[in-house]
Amino acid sequence: MEINKAFVLNSIDYKESSKILYLYTEKGHLSVIAHGVKKMNSINRFLSQNGTLVKLSTTNSKFPSLKEGEIIDEYENIKKNVDTYTYMNHIMELVRNVISEDLNHVKMFGFLEKIFRKINSGDDYEVVTFSFELKLLHFIGYGLNFKECNICGNSNDLVFNVSNGGLICKEHLNYNDLSYDVDIYNYLKFLYYIDLDKHDLPEITNPERVIIRNIIDMLFDEFVSFKTKSRKIIKQIKKY
Repeated sequence: MEINKAFVLNSIDYKESSKILYLYTEKGHLSVIAHGVKKMNSINRFLSQNGTLVKLSTTNSKFPSLKEGEIIDEYENIKKNVDTYTYMNHIMELVRNVISEDLNHVKMFGFLEKIFRKINSGDDYEVVTFSFELKLLHFIGYGLNFKECNICGNSNDLVFNVSNGGLICKEHLNYNDLSYDVDIYNYLKFLYYIDLDKHDLPEITNPERVIIRNIIDMLFDEFVSFKTKSRKIIKQIKKY
C-alpha cells in the first residue's frame, strides 16, 4: 500500500528493535509496524520520529508493516526549540485522540500541514495553536457562536460564555457564570475565522494570552473532556 503523505503522530517501542507508528493520513488514522527501526543501521530509522511528514510503502496486511519510505518534511525549526516542539506535540495529541474516523480527513490533513508550516517558518506558535484549537472545535462538531445571543438572538450587550459555547446577552447570563467582554471575544472570533494564508496573526499581549489560553482549556473541558500530556508541559513553560 502506498501512502503519499502521513504525519507520524506518535510511536511506541515494539519488541526489541521495532516500533509501532501511529500515523495520520488523508484517509484517517493508521497504525504501522516498523520492524528494526531502532537499529542504528536501519534505513527507516528517521521515518519513525514524531512530528515528521513522510511518504510510505507498507504491506497490505490487517496490521501493515513498513516496507520503505522517505521524509517529506522534518520541521527542523520546530524541533530545535523545546517550546515549539511541545506545542507541536500538543497539536498531534489532539489529532490522535479527538478526531474520529467519520470526519473529513483530507480537509484536516491539509490544515495540519498549513499549521506546522506556519510554526516552522517562525510565525507565533502560540497564537497559531490557539487558532488550530478553536477551528478544531468546529471541525469535530462543537462550533462556537460569535453572531448573537445563543438564547434569544439579541445582538446587543453581548459577552462570551464558555458553557453556552459562544455569545450570550447579559440578560440571560447566570449570575455566577464566567463571561468575557468584547475585547477578548473579538480575539477568539478572529482566530476562529481567520484564513491563515490571507491574514496576519493579531498582536496579543501576555495577559490576554493567559485569558485566551484558559478559555480554550475550559472549552475543551466542557465539550471534549480531553487534556493532552503536552498541555501540562506548556503550563510549566508558560507559567499559565
